Amino acid sequence: MNKKISIFILIAFVAMLAACSIESSPGAYDIEHARDAYSKGFFLEAEKDYERYLQAEPQGEFRKEAWERLGEISITIKGDLDRAVVLLEAMYLELGEDQEFAWKTMFQLGGVYAELGNRSKAIDSYEKCLMLAAESPEHTYQTQLHMARLYRSIGSYDLVAETLENCAESAQDLNSKSHCLYELAQSYSFIGSWHQARKTLEALLAIPDISEETRALSIFLMADIYEYDRDYRKTRELLESILDTYPNRKVVESRLASLPEISPEPLPLLPPKQ
Repeated sequence: MNKKISIFILIAFVAMLAACSIESSPGAYDIEHARDAYSKGFFLEAEKDYERYLQAEPQGEFRKEAWERLGEISITIKGDLDRAVVLLEAMYLELGEDQEFAWKTMFQLGGVYAELGNRSKAIDSYEKCLMLAAESPEHTYQTQLHMARLYRSIGSYDLVAETLENCAESAQDLNSKSHCLYELAQSYSFIGSWHQARKTLEALLAIPDISEETRALSIFLMADIYEYDRDYRKTRELLESILDTYPNRKVVESRLASLPEISPEPLPLLPPKQ
């Protein structure tokens, strides 16, 4: 009996020490209150508590959590992208030794800069992402896709092609490879490089077991090329083959209804732009 009492007293004493340790931590209340407020949707209140925690605990074990929550609140809740830039850059400076966390932070920062229209800073961020993603094929793939879209938005199609070709070559799975090739074919079509677009789509459609949606989107884009070539029979054949798999059936039906019944002599495809 005495042994049981002694064990109970020991457990109570350890619990009391743990409680005292928590209470003695300067930011203990702030982090707990921040979590509670965040879970209840009181985001502005949580934001203040996370900020207080960072100020009170310069070496605190929950700093990463606090930084991430503050970034999330700024981007998704408040839409304050300028503040998000400051937060993300501070996060990177403090916690950049963690490669996974550093990549995630830079990737977010690239997206925020892109939304702000600061494309040079966005590209700088994604270039850092590529270096941080050297050992992660998935991170490399995601970074290259976003970089290519950014290059496309500023009309740098040579860099678009280079980035997406690298993306397709280094992809570790067929799904990633197919996405890179589709983006590449789409980019070629935007600038009228029909030969390059068709060549890329043919390589894409030769990949076994690509997703049904990717196959349908690729065939739809191939139909654009044949329609430009005025081969309406082949265009119709391609469109009819994806009536049941293209994401929006009405779009395909509308294209089919607008096609001429008889194909004239096809035009030669334009050579790729230099």
